[in-house]
Amino acid sequence: MKNKITVAIVDDHSLFREGIIAILKDYQHIEVMFEAPNGVELLERLKRQKPQVIVLDIEMPLMNGQEATVQIKNLYPDIKIIILTMHNEEEYILRLMEEGADSFLVKENTGTVLAEAINSVVEKGYYYNEATTAAMVNRIKKINKKANDLQPLTARETEVIKLICEEKTSAEIAEILFIGERTIESYRQTILSKTGSKNTAGIVLYAVENKLVEKRRQA
Repeated sequence: MKNKITVAIVDDHSLFREGIIAILKDYQHIEVMFEAPNGVELLERLKRQKPQVIVLDIEMPLMNGQEATVQIKNLYPDIKIIILTMHNEEEYILRLMEEGADSFLVKENTGTVLAEAINSVVEKGYYYNEATTAAMVNRIKKINKKANDLQPLTARETEVIKLICEEKTSAEIAEILFIGERTIESYRQTILSKTGSKNTAGIVLYAVENKLVEKRRQA
C-alpha cells in the first residue's frame, strides 16, 4: 500500500494500548495516530484528528465501545471500526456488526491477525474471521427476511454486490464493468440504502441471507 494506514487505539488499560502500539510498529505501512482510554476522549480527539481505522475495546468506563461505535458511525461513517473484546458470543457479534462495526476480534488474536484486519477493512470495507462467519451463518438459519420490506435491486446493483462479495475494490469493480469508479461509489450508496446496511460488511451479510452469493468462506 502506498500510503500509511492511520490508526487510533482505544482501550482503558494503558499497558494493553502500549502493547498494541508496539506490535503495530513492526508494520511500516500502519501508523498509530493517537490513543485514548475511553469513548468520551476518543470523540474529543476525533474533532481534531481523523484516523482511517479505530481499534476499539468494548468494555470501557464513561463510554463503552458499543456506544462509541454508534456515535462514530453517525458522525464519521467513513472511519472503519475494529472491535476488540474478550467475548465471542454470536448475538453479541451480530449486534455490534449491525451497529456499524467493520470487524470483530477477540483479544487473544495475534498481531498478525490485527494487521490483516486493519488492511482488510481499509481495502475491502470489512474483515471476517471464523467467529463472524459462524455468527452470520447461524443467523441465516434463524431469520427469514421479508424481501418486500426493502426496495428491489436492479440487475446492475446485484452484479456490483456479487463483486463486492468477491472482495473486489471499487477500482477493480469499475474496471470489470467498464464504468467509472465514481459510478461504483454511487452504486454502493444506493445498495446500502436499499439493503438497509450500514457498511460493506452489512452488504455481504445481506447477500448471503438473500442467497445472492454462496456462504462466505472463512477469511
